[in-house]
Amino acid sequence: MNEHTPKVETDSKILTALLLLPSNSVFYWRNLVQIPFLLRNALTLQRAGIEKLIIWMQDPAQSEGKRKFEQDPRLTLEVKWIDNGIGLQGTRFMVLDGSTLLGKSELAGAMKSANSNQKDFSDFPFFPDSLQQLLESNEDNLIEVIRCDNSARIDNENDLIAAEERLLKSVGLNNDSLMDRLLTRFISRQLTRLFLLTGLTPNQITFLSLIIGLCAAWNFFQGTYNSNLTGAILLLVSAWVDCTDGEIARLKFMETEAGARFDIFCDNIVHFFVFFSIGMGLFFQTGDPQFKLFGGLAVCGSLFSFIILGGVIVKKKQEDEQDETPSLSDQLANRDFTYFLFILACMGRLDIFIILTAIGSNLFAIYLIFQKWGPSLKK
Repeated sequence: MNEHTPKVETDSKILTALLLLPSNSVFYWRNLVQIPFLLRNALTLQRAGIEKLIIWMQDPAQSEGKRKFEQDPRLTLEVKWIDNGIGLQGTRFMVLDGSTLLGKSELAGAMKSANSNQKDFSDFPFFPDSLQQLLESNEDNLIEVIRCDNSARIDNENDLIAAEERLLKSVGLNNDSLMDRLLTRFISRQLTRLFLLTGLTPNQITFLSLIIGLCAAWNFFQGTYNSNLTGAILLLVSAWVDCTDGEIARLKFMETEAGARFDIFCDNIVHFFVFFSIGMGLFFQTGDPQFKLFGGLAVCGSLFSFIILGGVIVKKKQEDEQDETPSLSDQLANRDFTYFLFILACMGRLDIFIILTAIGSNLFAIYLIFQKWGPSLKK
């Protein structure tokens, strides 16, 4: 602990959080989607940009829980446990209710300097007298009290169950496609509940999605109506399973660049094999060699697009905030085509799909090439 006189922080962004924990501490160490409640709040603060976390416990007796908390490898921010206000003078920090489940979106605005210097703590179940006195003498407006979300407070078992349900419903992305919002996320959330019980890691689930997708491609390669329909169903299942790896990674704070790259690589391997197999299956079915050409063109167009946008997709997967307006990289990673493919498989018209894909993927690739290198060629 530093013994010199505290220096007033003047950073434009709040990087320190004070988490107040009321005495009913039994729930702080209970799991919310396999992560202790208190640790989940700390990881949420860390993801939002907090660099130092001060935890003020009204009941500091939970030594075993604290030990596991501090040893968690995902927690990289500085953590300090206190039971008084000594040392807080001159520190710029936000005050939060530790008995509520924190959300990153609510924290983002609070961390910016353009705030209302909120000082209302009437909703807090625990707010120490010494902190109140410090707040009243807060002439430099260093302390920001973040209003409590009473609906997110966890006081009993029912609150814990409701919070877990909210977490499971929050795993989608702002740039999800239409079918993602209407159907895919609903199905993937049910699969996520199942996979959470198995202990499978996100990368293992990604590999499972790859295997299912390759099985779909093998069925398309057979070129019969039944095999095409089976392949279309398996491809849908592969897409649903593919959603769950990211959902579990976000729920368990396990996102990594390597995992994002592996996910994108597996997605595109499935697409390449499916397009090639559909072309070959139609050739076996009809004897028309043009379908081999269409299958090859679909693979080439998709491959060029992936080469150009692959890095952008990985970067977007790692971003905390996603734009609601779909970008070109979002369109490349779009899973909605699997539903269109399923409908055409039911109709026995995969020829329409492969022709449209061959044309569309190459037009998209040409557009990307022009967007990337066209301006430099004009100079």
